[in-house]
Amino acid sequence: GADPGKLSVLLDALAALGLIVKRGGTYRNARVARELLLPGSRSMESILLHHLDGWGEWGRLSATVRAGRSPRGGASGDWQENFIRGMEENSRERAAAVAGRIPLRPGDRLLDLGGGPGTYAVAWADACPGAEITVFDTPATLRVARKILREKGADGRVRLAAGDFLEDPLGGPYDFVWISQILHAYSGPACVKLLRRARSALVPGGRVAVQEFLPAEGKTSPPGPVFFSVHMVAVTEGGRAYTAREIAGMMKAAGFRKISADRPDPRGVGILRACR
Repeated sequence: GADPGKLSVLLDALAALGLIVKRGGTYRNARVARELLLPGSRSMESILLHHLDGWGEWGRLSATVRAGRSPRGGASGDWQENFIRGMEENSRERAAAVAGRIPLRPGDRLLDLGGGPGTYAVAWADACPGAEITVFDTPATLRVARKILREKGADGRVRLAAGDFLEDPLGGPYDFVWISQILHAYSGPACVKLLRRARSALVPGGRVAVQEFLPAEGKTSPPGPVFFSVHMVAVTEGGRAYTAREIAGMMKAAGFRKISADRPDPRGVGILRACR
């Protein structure tokens, strides 16, 4: 139950936001609420909870900027699950488009490095059932990924490998390594180290693709990647959003060749590609 007077105030405010529709004294879900907030819908709940988990770090942003480091703290006990499920919600629509733009061949071996919930891996499994696909991430991440894959009926379609991708063997060799939204969490030297390890896991002539939020070269636009970079300053020790030129320089330092960059989408998300 609920207090009728206070509930009506809340419902009127939700109607003002366009989440519900008011007709006389009756309220019903608007289309956006039906699509995003009902059980079984393509909910964005977890990504919102993930942003809430980050508020502790944002609340200490001024201290982080002065001290040059960001202590972890203030997140809920469910932050790992919120984060990984939020990444699944945030990438599920883009994953199919990316798998269509970067095709695999039957028998290709793909490494989704830091693949989180496995959303991109499953999209490639759908696009090329004959490919052999591995998601490499931390044990804590893969515990959540297994649940997500079971819920989607996709468990068994991709291989899960647990470890620290900066230190542990990556397996392989692979024909293609996909690195999506990973570099921004690390310092420049750590990014080069990760890219070198990815290159070592590739067959000669193998391909790599790096997807990131890409600020323009002046680093003041577009707003999404620029403010995402501030978020990385708040919640990581050495991360930030890198420009396409900076990432290309990292790839070159790691030994990759034939480096090219796609035009970023309206959100500022772009892909750089290269070969071993």
